[in-house]
Amino acid sequence: MNPQARAIIRWVPASRGGRKAPPPDATGFTTPVRFESDAVASRGWWSLRIIDARQLLGPEVLDARVAFVMPEAPHDLLKEGERFELLEGPRVVAKAVVLPTAIEPPDRISEFELALLG
Repeated sequence: MNPQARAIIRWVPASRGGRKAPPPDATGFTTPVRFESDAVASRGWWSLRIIDARQLLGPEVLDARVAFVMPEAPHDLLKEGERFELLEGPRVVAKAVVLPTAIEPPDRISEFELALLG
């Protein structure tokens, strides 16, 4: 199994160009990913899968475990503090940040904290 990371994922609303609605169950959702530190995809394009997820602020915000689909993917990109976007075609449908392993996310998250995701 590929290495996993924990991330906070926020679905981009349709009003900002995202999905009409978050997936009803994000577990197993797989899509291309773009990392802030590799925005031009110099290391290639890779797909990321949501292994499991729990809602933090309704279905729009998730505490999730994620992993690359392919074993040869650049797993070092899933490092603490790394920001990434989930894509559907050219559209950004979610923004996320990799959590430090020692941090337990709260049961709820404030609008201010959400704004930090973008």
